Amino acid sequence: MTAKHPDDEIDNIIWSEIESSDSKGDFICYVIHSPANAKFLENAKQRIDTEPDPDSLVPVKYPNAIRRIEELARKNDAVASFHMGKIHALGIAIPQNLPEGILWYEKAVELGEPRAHANLGWFYQSGYGVTKNPQKAFELLSYAAEHGVLSAKAAIGIMLLKGETTEPDSVTGLKKLEEAFNEGYLNAGNHLSDIYFEGKYVEKDIEQAHRWLWNVANCGDERSMAILGHYLITGSHGKKDTDTGLKLMHKAIEKRFLPAYLWLGTLYKKGNGVEQNLKKALDLFKEGVLAGEKDCEKAISILLAEQNITGINTPKSFH
Repeated sequence: MTAKHPDDEIDNIIWSEIESSDSKGDFICYVIHSPANAKFLENAKQRIDTEPDPDSLVPVKYPNAIRRIEELARKNDAVASFHMGKIHALGIAIPQNLPEGILWYEKAVELGEPRAHANLGWFYQSGYGVTKNPQKAFELLSYAAEHGVLSAKAAIGIMLLKGETTEPDSVTGLKKLEEAFNEGYLNAGNHLSDIYFEGKYVEKDIEQAHRWLWNVANCGDERSMAILGHYLITGSHGKKDTDTGLKLMHKAIEKRFLPAYLWLGTLYKKGNGVEQNLKKALDLFKEGVLAGEKDCEKAISILLAEQNITGINTPKSFH
């Protein structure tokens, strides 16, 4: 039997309120809110794509869900208090109110909610909405990390590398990041790749940098596929392998990482790492527009103007 997730009740409350809504805004709010283990995410995305009124962006029924979540929070429910903090901090279906969000996060911290520790920790680390306090940030993030918040463990690793509260500790910092990745937080691998590419907190190591980027890409992360593909095509980060780079870029496109249309099209336009091919560039930009990558619209306009290309059909959205 699958263990019940702490957010299941919140998820069910929200969906029961918005399921019958005709407003895209309600489903957009759900996607932004994304309760952990959200069971209805694909349904919400489908409703966003298929709701007939493109202008129905004002959430209509989400505020009802918020009122029910607040009722739970006022009964000292730690998970509901965390979600009230998130709702106010992000302005989900209501005007953003960061001070109110912080108050709810503080209540959730008192009730022992690890994710509230993590979010408040990031606020104190950056000084967002509070007075910057690295020591308090470290304490909050450490609690979150110890209680299973993998992104907090990665944040602790970076703080140790930078020496934000103590002398820099690269050994423990790298260990924390590696643990976070191995336990399922893929972005820790991206951090490790960047650290080794830059050589900022450890000795620069191109082999290690590529290894970590491959680790993330091999886990199915389409953004990392596209980044690694771009690096390999251009040879900009110490290694060049055009064929592998192209395969990675096309795989990222297949997985609907939309910026890959623009990135690969631009490489063909400029002849950067591949033979210049304006037709391929234009085709990729057009495919990107049809897939929803708006930056490709501008890329098409610039390409046509620069090359004075005529007689090539552009997507209907341009007419």
